[in-house]
Amino acid sequence: MAKKKEKAAAKEETVQAVEGELEDEEVADDNSPEAYALTGDYRTDYNEICKRSELAPILLKQRGQSPASLGTEPAEGVPTTYTTKDKYEYLKPCVEVEQDDDNKDSIKSFYIKGWKVSTGILNVLNLAAPQTLTTISFWRCGLDREALHIIVNMLSKIAIRSVSLDGNPECAGHFHLLLSEDCTISSLSLRSNKISCTDIALFSTALATNKSLTNLSLHNNSIEDEGAQHLARGLRMNRTLLTLNLSGNKLTDVGTKALSEILTSLTLSHEEIVARRKLISENKSALATDDPPTTPGGRTKDRPGSNSRTGSHTALDKKGKGGASGKGNKKQDKMEKPGTKDGRKSDMGNKGKDDKRKGAADAKKGNIKKGTAGKKYQEEKEQEPEVVEFSNPLLESNMSEKEGKIVVPGNYALTCLNLNNNAIDDNGITYLYKALHFQENSTMKRGIKGLLRLTLKNNRYDNESRYYTELVDIMTRRDPFYEQPLIEEDQSNITAQT
Repeated sequence: MAKKKEKAAAKEETVQAVEGELEDEEVADDNSPEAYALTGDYRTDYNEICKRSELAPILLKQRGQSPASLGTEPAEGVPTTYTTKDKYEYLKPCVEVEQDDDNKDSIKSFYIKGWKVSTGILNVLNLAAPQTLTTISFWRCGLDREALHIIVNMLSKIAIRSVSLDGNPECAGHFHLLLSEDCTISSLSLRSNKISCTDIALFSTALATNKSLTNLSLHNNSIEDEGAQHLARGLRMNRTLLTLNLSGNKLTDVGTKALSEILTSLTLSHEEIVARRKLISENKSALATDDPPTTPGGRTKDRPGSNSRTGSHTALDKKGKGGASGKGNKKQDKMEKPGTKDGRKSDMGNKGKDDKRKGAADAKKGNIKKGTAGKKYQEEKEQEPEVVEFSNPLLESNMSEKEGKIVVPGNYALTCLNLNNNAIDDNGITYLYKALHFQENSTMKRGIKGLLRLTLKNNRYDNESRYYTELVDIMTRRDPFYEQPLIEEDQSNITAQT
């Protein structure tokens, strides 16, 4: 009996010990950095997460001001040459931040420059990042693959629009991770990262399906002609990227030809044709589900509350041979809407009256001006830039057939291309001229003009060659910021008249 009591007591002690350990673990979990709930005050959140991570917090400095921690007011008084602080203060690691416009306790961007960022600090920045954050920049911070994964995790939680990772060559082969399916980046800078042709191949594959990136800078990398061909394949189906910077690389005429070809027209491959048929089939099935129900004879039944002005009636309805506007309802329609033969009131007279009333109201408000001023107003209104939305190139309606192959328009979304400081020869200039000449004379939708800016400084072509001169002439006309010089009147005619 005594032995049983001893065993029971020992068992109870064991259970209590286990429960105590579990409670300690729960307390430890509550004090972990991941369990911390953000308060909305970035400085408080940042310091608390550093404390829980057992890391010394890096100084937070307001961007564009003298070195001072976030939230402190500048010292009063006029600075003099002999009132200095620590002479090494400007060289200490810091995180430059910009406060959010709406919430001064939060931030909208942070910038880190010129010091090795550990994974611990990156985890703190990741956990403390507020939803207002839109811009991050790491310039020469020694980022590696693990650090890049932490940044990708940050991007998956917050809708960051601008990312700059210049001068981090150890991540060169992993930048494609930034262009995930839920990517929200619109501006990406990857300058001076020693990106090779192999590295750009993976990035170009992700670029082909990306729907958010509009500005990409690959300045001062190691991209050669093979890399340019990979980029050209990535831009075949991409209709989002507007600006591409390839200056300071190693492109020659071969790479320039690959980039020029996608600006004209594209011959669909077998895989692209299969994808096109699949998309067309999916669109037809989607439209079929939205169609109104039909009678056994194939006529369309009108939905409740349909209106003939919206085009919901069929051609038979308009003639009065079926549906709600048929013979049975003709008399009722006449009673409800007199003034037309088929019982539907004409829009022409009212439309004119409505336009006159609207025009008078607008003129009264000062929206429309009469005479030459009104003409000038209309001209300025027509010159306003239009927002152009590009459809899927596989579903392009402006397609043609050539030698049994389907040909669709090329990439007209790319508007700015920077090819400075490469090795482009006269042949490359010829390819670019033919591509721009093709865009100049092709018929596209209103507002779609193609490449508008092209820079080619410090290459190997002849500045006095025929194709270069004509290319400059084309790009001068296409540049939206170009202003044609005014023609000065002949001074001799003016003096003769006087």
